[in-house]
Formats: sequence, C-alpha cells, structure tokens
Amino acid sequence: MSTKIKTNNRFHQLPAGIMIGDLRTELFGDLKTKKVFVLHNGETKPFNQLAPHLKKLLVDQYVKDTQAIKDLNHLPTSEALEQFAFCVYGAADATPDFSEDGISLSDDNFMCSNNCKCLKWSSKNISVDGQNLTVRQIEIIKLLASDYPDKQIAQQLNITQSTLDSHKTKLFRVFNVYSKTGLITKAINQKIIQ
Repeated sequence: MSTKIKTNNRFHQLPAGIMIGDLRTELFGDLKTKKVFVLHNGETKPFNQLAPHLKKLLVDQYVKDTQAIKDLNHLPTSEALEQFAFCVYGAADATPDFSEDGISLSDDNFMCSNNCKCLKWSSKNISVDGQNLTVRQIEIIKLLASDYPDKQIAQQLNITQSTLDSHKTKLFRVFNVYSKTGLITKAINQKIIQ
C-alpha cells in the first residue's frame, strides 16, 4: 500500500503508516531532539510505545551490530535502542520500516547528522540507486556541497587535487550525473545531504 497525493501536477508519497488502515510501521526521528516516533494505522506514538514484536526485531538487529553497541554502550539500554533506531530508520518516508506482517525491511537513506558514527555501523547503509557509498565518498559529497573550492576540499581531505578529481569522476559515474551540480542535486533528492 502506497499512498500518493497530487499537488501542482506532481505526486508525493505519504509516509508509511500515516493513513488509517495502513498497517505498515514507519519510524522517524526529530533531528533537533533525536527522539523517535512511530507511525502506524494513522497514529503517531512515542518510540517507547513501539509494538513489542517490532521492538524485539530492532533489539535483534542492534545486538548483531558490534560497532553500534560499542558506540552506544555509554547510554542506558532504552536510550541506546532509540538512538540506534534514530540513526538507522530516522527518515519519514513512503518505504515502511516494518511490513504489515511485522517483517523488518531495509534501513533508511538517512543522514542523522554530519558527524554521526553510525556511518560505520553494519546496520547503516547510505546508497544511491541501490549502490552503497563508502564513508569517504559521503565525506567528499558533503564537502563538495559546502561550496568550498576544490583546492580547499583537497587540502581538508589531505589529498592532491588530482586525487580529488579521481574521486569526483567516480562519484559522477556512481550517481549517473555529469557535473558537481547534478551530484549535489541527486544527493539532496536521495537524502544523502540534509
């Protein structure tokens, strides 16, 4: 079930679970507070009201991710689980995080912050057109979007200008674009850049 609305001759998909009768579950986070909310069957609830069987799936995913556990072990268990959910499933999008049958689906293409450690988690993937990006590629994309000159970006990355050019060429191929503007536009559209 995917709900679309038409505005100004364009279709926009509503987040999963937002309509009454939509039994898929969508988790989404507030970027300012890093709190997670649950959308299901037309209701929005706080994270602590996530259905127990879905919480178990989330816990199972969390405990398998050794890097996430290492990064979040300083937090109480409930806070660590909410932070994990925020980083992995934080975008409110039309792709549900859990199906009607309670099956965990793929993580969101969601950058929770510019410096979050979650990019190194096995549970977290940032991709473009189905191809996963490396942490280095994401770092380069963010710097390209910052509008710094290429020379300054190369200095910040501690690489030569020609190495940066090689990275850009590869990113253009991965993104199927031909310019820095095309790369940045597609990165924004696919939520790689906030």
